[in-house]
Amino acid sequence: MTQLTIDDILTRGQGLLTPENLDDPRIDPAAQESISRLNQGETLDQICALALLSGVKAEAGGLMGIFGDDSSDAAELASLLDTDPSTLVPSGADAVLVSGPDSSTPAIVFRAEARNDPIRLDNSLPGVIRDSRTVLSDAADLGLVGDPADPKPWLCTWICGMCALALADGVPFDEVPVCLACLTCITGSG
Repeated sequence: MTQLTIDDILTRGQGLLTPENLDDPRIDPAAQESISRLNQGETLDQICALALLSGVKAEAGGLMGIFGDDSSDAAELASLLDTDPSTLVPSGADAVLVSGPDSSTPAIVFRAEARNDPIRLDNSLPGVIRDSRTVLSDAADLGLVGDPADPKPWLCTWICGMCALALADGVPFDEVPVCLACLTCITGSG
């Protein structure tokens, strides 16, 4: 079995982290800037940047968006959860993964105060994606990846980002279903 490395995955995805791709209404402008900064950082930050962007861009099984708790998106999500948007992010945290009541596609919600503090945002977004890696990986529909007749490049990049995070956390490649799906995407075999 071919062994993937984090560098293999980053090499595939680096060309996707462009200003044009980051300009997405589902990603708060401060989060766009944070993702761009993370992409200039250490390897783990680059993996998180790739996972954050591709999670939003994925056709299925990714992220609904990345937005502040003061946004209309947060208000809508909070309404579904029958709560106030200001309570979405737990006390002591700057960002969190939030799913709707029907376990729908989750979003990353951050404190509005973090929007004006790049250090807080740059620390909290990777923390959420890393802490949620297993949940997000388990929720991904791995059957949708690697179909040459219906390529889904953002979904494959999302899956590969989850694989890279697992590898960075020391999980053996052959024990991670998303890594096997990632390999399928990379090799183009369905």
